[in-house]
Order: sequence, then structure tokens, then C-alpha cells
Amino acid sequence: MNNINLVRVSRASFIVLTLIFSVSVALQVLIAGMALFVDPGSWAAHVSFARYFAFVPLIMAIMAWMGGLSRRLLRKSIGLFGMVIGMFLTAVFSSQIGFLSALHPVIALMLFWGSVDMIRSGKDLK
Repeated sequence: MNNINLVRVSRASFIVLTLIFSVSVALQVLIAGMALFVDPGSWAAHVSFARYFAFVPLIMAIMAWMGGLSRRLLRKSIGLFGMVIGMFLTAVFSSQIGFLSALHPVIALMLFWGSVDMIRSGKDLK
């Protein structure tokens, strides 16, 4: 694969992964709502689903780098991955430090907002 094709594939992959991540975050919030308001058994789905898309922002960062995208998008991708780590930490340590559990949904909002902002930043893909 020549360099131009690699750049195109990387950029297209970045866009697709950003869309997948945004939808995954929204679905994750929906599953949490289902667990909270409909069926407590959905907590298992909430926990396991997160594992499927946790590394997407890291792959997005790699695609941004390979595609020669702006450093801003690269940093935002890494920032999203940092927030995913924060989500896992707030879930794991919420029983030891109660206020961390309150950060869990706030970080979810930031993840969704950040990923949608990246989708809207189409001008940076040129």
C-alpha cells in the first residue's frame, strides 16, 4: 500500500472509529439507564459493553497520527482514552471514595461531548 492510500485509509478509519465511539458511549448511557430504571440485571451488560470500545480512542490516536491529522485531534483522541481510564477508575474505586461515583456520569458526558466535537471538527481532517 502506498503512502497516499495509507493516509486515506487512516483518515477514513479515524472518522469511522469516532462515529463508532460516539454511538457506543450513547448506548452505554442507555444501558446504564435501563439498569437504573428498568432492570438491575442490565448492570452486567453495562460493565461488559464498556470493555468492547474502551480502546477505540487509542486506535483513533494511532489513525490520526498515521493519517497526518492535526495534533489537536491526536491530543483529543488521547484525552478521550484518558477519560475512559477515568471511567474505569471511578467505577472501581467508588466504594472506597464515594464522591468518585458522582464523577462517573460526568465523565460520560465529557466523553460523548468530546467525541461529537471531534466529528464536528471535519475541517481538521483536510
